[in-house]
Amino acid sequence: MNQVTDFYDALAPMFDVMTDWDARLVAEGPFLRAQLDAVRARRVLDAACGSGGHVLWLARQGYEAAGADFSPVMIDLARQKASAARLDVEFFVADLANLRRANVEPATPYDAVICLGNSLPHLLTQADLVAALRSMAGVLRPGGLLILQNLNYDLRWQKQPRWFAAQGGELDRQLVLVWRFADYDVPAGRIDFHIALFRRGERDWKVDVHTTPQRPLFQVDLLDGLAAAGFGEEQCCARMTTPSEPFDAGKSGDLVVLARKAIA
Repeated sequence: MNQVTDFYDALAPMFDVMTDWDARLVAEGPFLRAQLDAVRARRVLDAACGSGGHVLWLARQGYEAAGADFSPVMIDLARQKASAARLDVEFFVADLANLRRANVEPATPYDAVICLGNSLPHLLTQADLVAALRSMAGVLRPGGLLILQNLNYDLRWQKQPRWFAAQGGELDRQLVLVWRFADYDVPAGRIDFHIALFRRGERDWKVDVHTTPQRPLFQVDLLDGLAAAGFGEEQCCARMTTPSEPFDAGKSGDLVVLARKAIA
């Protein structure tokens, strides 16, 4: 296990507590459908699927959807949710740089790959980023679509906000709270990203804090990585909404990038 895997294994039981999937999919669903249908996508891979929320939504929309994640605990949770919903969805454990090797049908390319939820900043070097993007290209058909969604680090690295909004709810009839926060190491060009997981006992709260390193992923680095991995026709958006809004490095909360795999 590595530090990132341990981090998300620990977070997995509370992932759906901190994610309002209904609201998120109402907001993001029309954007995803518009982009996928524009390239006539049928087979779609979520390359960092977490607990499977986007994958299950895609399956319900009629796409042939699959999900990969480097956290075995997240994948187990996603499989349980798919089984409960009676959805025939493939989930497999894989890191972003090894999607082709882990895929049970590597000879059948996907029409689209999505990688959402600020997953790429866990790749700590440009070489790691390029390897991951090449892996995504490796499971895409020529001309296939890639959709990436990350925080806008061009802005965050300047402002250095420490605190994310806390999210709470109930898990196994116990009150729980997830609080995320960050520390910025400017000389090292790194961010220490923390999650504090609170559980309410009979008399008081218990808390566990987990930390993982991140690299601030700037727009120029992401676009350079896409070019090195064989992608083109990049479009940068401010968020996953329709109509799409152009990305503004000084204002946008997110950086959403659409790119197409080159046709040889």
